[in-house]
Amino acid sequence: AAAAHRWHLQSPSKGTEKDDVLQPSNPHDMEVLRNNLARKNPLIAFTFEELRRITKNFRQDSVLGGGGFGSVYKGCVTNDLGEGLAIEELLRFAVKVHDGDNSYQGHREWLAGVIFLGQLSHPNLVKLVGYCSEDDHLVLVYELMSLWSV
Repeated sequence: AAAAHRWHLQSPSKGTEKDDVLQPSNPHDMEVLRNNLARKNPLIAFTFEELRRITKNFRQDSVLGGGGFGSVYKGCVTNDLGEGLAIEELLRFAVKVHDGDNSYQGHREWLAGVIFLGQLSHPNLVKLVGYCSEDDHLVLVYELMSLWSV
């Protein structure tokens, strides 16, 4: 299981560090996550509606596979879908929809995965390009290799 990531936040009143755990369902904490990720490796924060369009509403013929944490769908950003997204070229994605534990602990583990995977860079690994954390939807978006392989 992924270890929960702990953030060290500067206490504005005392100027000392305190150990706080960010709650990913809290909008302020999600903003801190986005800012942290943007500094290290810019990830795209997708809306669930954007992912619906990219995967053609998560159709069964778009399923690439599945596992213990959810199903993986192929998706493609076309000119009409890419409008408004921070994507400079047409890209194919593997969209992994988390259908596991939606508890607070499950959400924290997913968030730790986003932070960890967002920092990885290796020629033999597919790159995490984005994520979605909207309501109960936890989604990871990876680059998709040629021939729709992950």
